[in-house]
Amino acid sequence: MDRPEIANETNALELIDVDKSFPGVRVLKGASFACRPGEVHALMGENGAGKSTLMRIIAGVWKPEAGRILIRGRDVQITGPKQSQDLGIAMVYQDTRLVPDLDVSQNIWFGREPGGAVLVDRGAMDQGAQSIFDRLGVSIALDTPVRDLTVAERQLVEIARALTTDPAVLILDEPTSALDAAEIQHLFTIICQLKKNGTAVIFISHRLPEVFAIADRITVLKDGEVVGTVDRDEVDHEQLVAMMVGREMALAYPPRASHAAGADRLVVENLSSPGRFESLSFHVRAGEIVGFGGIQGNGQAEAVRALFGLLPWTGTATLDGTSLPHGSPARAIKAGIVYVPGERHREGLFLPHSIRENISLPHLFGWAGLGIVPAARERDVTAGAIASYAIKTPSAEQIVRNLSGGNQQKVVLGRWTAGNPRLFLFEDPTRGVDVATKLEIYRRIRSLAEAGAAVILVSSDLLELIGLSDRILVFSRGRVVQEIAGTDATEDAIVGSATEAGTTAAEAVTAAEPVVHAARRHRRPLFARYAGAILLAVLIIALGIGTSHVSSFFFSVRNLSNIAGQVAPLALVALGQFCVIVLGGIDLSVGPLISLVTALTSFVAVTEGATAMWAAIAAALGTGLVTGLVNAVLIVRLKIPDLIATLATYSVVFGAALIIRPSPGGLVSDTFLDTFSSNIGPVPVAALVVGLLFVVAEFLLLRGRLGQRLYGAGSSTEASVVVGINTALVRAGAYVFCSLCAAAAGLLIAARIGSGDPQAGASFTLSSVTAVVVGGVSVLGGRGTAIGVLAGAIAVGVMQNALNLMHVSAYYQYVWTGGLTLVAVAGYSLRTSKARRT
Repeated sequence: MDRPEIANETNALELIDVDKSFPGVRVLKGASFACRPGEVHALMGENGAGKSTLMRIIAGVWKPEAGRILIRGRDVQITGPKQSQDLGIAMVYQDTRLVPDLDVSQNIWFGREPGGAVLVDRGAMDQGAQSIFDRLGVSIALDTPVRDLTVAERQLVEIARALTTDPAVLILDEPTSALDAAEIQHLFTIICQLKKNGTAVIFISHRLPEVFAIADRITVLKDGEVVGTVDRDEVDHEQLVAMMVGREMALAYPPRASHAAGADRLVVENLSSPGRFESLSFHVRAGEIVGFGGIQGNGQAEAVRALFGLLPWTGTATLDGTSLPHGSPARAIKAGIVYVPGERHREGLFLPHSIRENISLPHLFGWAGLGIVPAARERDVTAGAIASYAIKTPSAEQIVRNLSGGNQQKVVLGRWTAGNPRLFLFEDPTRGVDVATKLEIYRRIRSLAEAGAAVILVSSDLLELIGLSDRILVFSRGRVVQEIAGTDATEDAIVGSATEAGTTAAEAVTAAEPVVHAARRHRRPLFARYAGAILLAVLIIALGIGTSHVSSFFFSVRNLSNIAGQVAPLALVALGQFCVIVLGGIDLSVGPLISLVTALTSFVAVTEGATAMWAAIAAALGTGLVTGLVNAVLIVRLKIPDLIATLATYSVVFGAALIIRPSPGGLVSDTFLDTFSSNIGPVPVAALVVGLLFVVAEFLLLRGRLGQRLYGAGSSTEASVVVGINTALVRAGAYVFCSLCAAAAGLLIAARIGSGDPQAGASFTLSSVTAVVVGGVSVLGGRGTAIGVLAGAIAVGVMQNALNLMHVSAYYQYVWTGGLTLVAVAGYSLRTSKARRT
């Protein structure tokens, strides 16, 4: 076995003696690796061997503690993802690093959008993305939000993104883990094309047949060290596995049960879910493993999700003679059903929590007595799962986010196999798992069946499905079209049954596409984006009409002008608050900052003339800038939670306002009043300027680089970092902008009241958050529109005006504002929950 060729000018990429450690574990120990141009070089090893870490160092995500990196023979220091990309390196991550709230085209070009310095060229983005999809043989609507895609579709989008740079070195980390056979063949065709063009392809996989089908050379890592590099033709499967695990190991699926399966445990008749699957009738006996096969996206995964209560369904389904609960995973678990999801990050793990907490969580209700968790039992079960699945971790308290992808999958499996359920639903249980652990998982699944459980298996790996299943139900277009005994199953038989059932050869490709694709192609992205704002506008009009029946003064020119004047400062603050909330944060200091600006203005803008007015403007904006920078340093630099940081600045700024102006007083100059309170006809100039500012902001959100950065950083910080976006700078800029908006709003308030008042901004913190939330912005970040925020501010302003005309006490107005915020948040939660279920 040869060592990698190091310091050879013919190598496209070289790593020499690279070290890397994380808390409690040394991941890489002097690892060396080399890849030639026009070569597919497979990198293999057990979970936690250091494969992904080594590649992320190349991609600029992490920095090595020691060692050298050479690109085409030249020493380089890769300081970040952007520099890595500039050097011609692209990486496709095992767990996709995409932005859920951006659409497919935006994700493909995220971080390097074509266009100018300010605006992006959406036409060029779509054209380029479609060209790459055509090369990949992929059909996904470019305007589909990534959150609506399947796992396999997201994987294809990430591969397409990597190809936008025409990379000299392409790293594929488990790229086939969520793809079906046809999609894998498409990918291999692309890899072969890249290889012919001189691209060095680094291929990480645990699937031995794929490695032997595509790789030229293979390097094996074990415990952070390189075991060796071999030519593909110089080694067989067993030798390669021995290199990875350090011992000889037989590669075989566990034998099927020698005795007949028991009585029917799960019986399903006419199970249907519109648009997903229909008229499914099957049974699973005790001690039996039934595989759901066919081309991915034809209802297999949706069927098991429905059985677990994650999707609505009609028909009948019984477990040991008892009807399955509808629409409730909690009741399904209580009934003895376990679902191991295929998408571990979104549905299988609590990433910020420890291994112990992840494994024990679903069992706490049964373990706890009088609300007290038995620590000894929790510790023993966790230790048993760690030992059974060989989870590589320094302790059970290790945060799951810090584990390798394969070890994360082991945690998911360890959690659910710790109990004693009657029905197991597995979806891609070995995704991202090394060969040795795969064999252990296979044995564990078979032992669960032998212990009397009924098991349903959905797998994108046909060989795995064939090797484990006693029977295979072949799905096509949401129906079961064939049943094949496990002993008779072959890849050709499964794929042939799926594509030929009710279709011609020309229709086979269509049959392979998920049903939801057709619906996506008829989306109306702009209407969907502004549907909430349109509905809010209708509600505002309805509120106005209702109020006019109580007070005819409501629709008078004078009152409408007054509403515009009231809304302008609130909308300005809400725009700044929107930029913070869309990043998943909040700024509580805006109200006191408005009060402080009015207090300062009452001292500075007291003499007539432009000089005093400009001095007041400078003082206000300077105060806003300082406040924003303080918030940014506290939150971004010192990592203090935004709620605590801005609550602290709230107190400091409010105290400063009281010190400067303990009670209302002081008069601003007529020059200041005339400038900030001027009208064009009945319309306040300030309202027109703020309205124009919102139009510009919305345009930049839709077509500007700034909008992509805000949505990207708010939806997924990790996805933004790996494409080279400085998320810390984006977040700091948002807090500074928010404070500047509050300072500008303070100038408008000072002109409106004509004096300084330390309580002038008291209501604006709550009102600005209400306007943002009512305007449809997600408090979790990543979603929202400036137009929606403007509509929200108008709604709050109109409501306050209406309550005043109805002579409702100001104290009750706080109750109304808070109630409106709760209703808006609850409505958003219900909508997103429904969307997630569908």
